Amino acid sequence: MKSGSLIIIAILLFHSFVYAQRKVTFVEEHIDFSLDSDYFSVNGIFSFANASDKSEVQQIMFPFASDSAFIDSIRIVNLNTLTKVEFKKLKRAVVFELVLPANDTLDLNLFYRQTSATTNRYIITSTKAWGEPLKKAVYSLSADKSLHIDSFTYKPDSIHCFNNTRIFLWEMHCFMPDKEFEITLTDD
Repeated sequence: MKSGSLIIIAILLFHSFVYAQRKVTFVEEHIDFSLDSDYFSVNGIFSFANASDKSEVQQIMFPFASDSAFIDSIRIVNLNTLTKVEFKKLKRAVVFELVLPANDTLDLNLFYRQTSATTNRYIITSTKAWGEPLKKAVYSLSADKSLHIDSFTYKPDSIHCFNNTRIFLWEMHCFMPDKEFEITLTDD
């Protein structure tokens, strides 16, 4: 009897999660990456939309490519209200809730940094969990010129040089990532 009740509860929870996912959509992201010999930093603006006639509470799980114990300076801010968003740190993610007003959008700023590595990875395939591509994804990477970048999983659209910094730019539309965003450095 207990296992039957647990299955019914699990099905109801899954259904309510899927139903909420349909009302709230993840529309676009604008992310500035920064890479030097010490840190790989991610500073992003994430846009969500609520097409429903009432406010919706949406739980978000934001994944990290490495153990969260090695990630510092995590900051999440609701840009609509300019308030800090509380989160719970998991082993490889943070979880938090957003309240999206009826028939409106919400922009969220999320920043974190981790120690730089040979392969610096940002998880983007989690977009698939939303069931539709991002309408727009814009990425920039500011990298110290002294770093020897071997490869990217996504070829930059353009590269610019300023003083001791190289800036790589990407812009995608109707983007459903099939691989993670990786910057691989040459071992020196």
